[in-house]
Amino acid sequence: MRKIIYLLLITCLVSCTYHLDLDTAGAKEKLVLYCFPSNSDTTVIQLSRSIPVGQNGKGNASIRNADVRFSVNGKEQEVYWNEDSTSSLPAQCYYTLGKCDTGDIIRIRTCMEGISTITAQTSMPGEFPLEAIHLVPSEEEESVLQVQVTFKDNSATKDYYGIRLMKKELNMMDNVENSSLESVEFDLKEEPLLNNTSDLDEIFIFSHGYFQNLYIWGDEKIQGQEYTLHLAMEYQEDYDSEWSDHTYKVEYKIYLYTFSPEFFKYLETLNKINKNSLGNHSFSPVLYQFSNIEGGLGVMGGCQVKETEWLKNVSI
Repeated sequence: MRKIIYLLLITCLVSCTYHLDLDTAGAKEKLVLYCFPSNSDTTVIQLSRSIPVGQNGKGNASIRNADVRFSVNGKEQEVYWNEDSTSSLPAQCYYTLGKCDTGDIIRIRTCMEGISTITAQTSMPGEFPLEAIHLVPSEEEESVLQVQVTFKDNSATKDYYGIRLMKKELNMMDNVENSSLESVEFDLKEEPLLNNTSDLDEIFIFSHGYFQNLYIWGDEKIQGQEYTLHLAMEYQEDYDSEWSDHTYKVEYKIYLYTFSPEFFKYLETLNKINKNSLGNHSFSPVLYQFSNIEGGLGVMGGCQVKETEWLKNVSI
């Protein structure tokens, strides 16, 4: 399960192309760090080196011989190297053991011969303030299921949130079971907190989709309030056909996130790149970049993840 949560967090993160101003990229290679401490009991540290513009070489190659220092609230933690992929770790990465708690300050310092030392810092946000979750079939549209998530924002802090829903389909026919798992893209027409579209967006070909269906928001509009998200998705009813020996069932799992400011800014960057449809049509190739790695490239950001059990489908 730890590996599933980790992959959900970074599937779209470490594989992204970095957009850099060639005038500031410089001619020297730099260390590239991706690290996302969480409330999981393992923190993965992925370290590689950049390839300067104009030089040949294989990019994103993991580095084994670096001096990696990882500390929580000033106390240094043991850092390990993992060579081959396991059930909980990707191949060729550093990692530490132990959960991070709300308010922890996490720092990394990494150096190796011939490359400038890099440093980074982040903090652990609080838990997602969940009040209730309801799956409600739409009374107006037959094929729509609404996911209602109620939470209470903390008025004393600046908070950043996220939600991702995974849908598992189970098909049984002739005693053979097939299953599929995918993230769900929500219809946001009834959710003003996440729906930022305007009449100009269609004219200028702007998209407001969320990258990898990870929906994020800050608490600017709901500071200190209780709020219920209304997220619509396609509804498919379970069925069990006696005459065809065919059974179909759906289950849902919801992941709720809180992010450090650094992590949230990075996710916003990914959304801006994903939404730049005009640039994809060669009219406006806008470049975005975010990094909080001093002396290098990449991102370090903290998050807490709360996941539900597999939720059974509802019936009308």
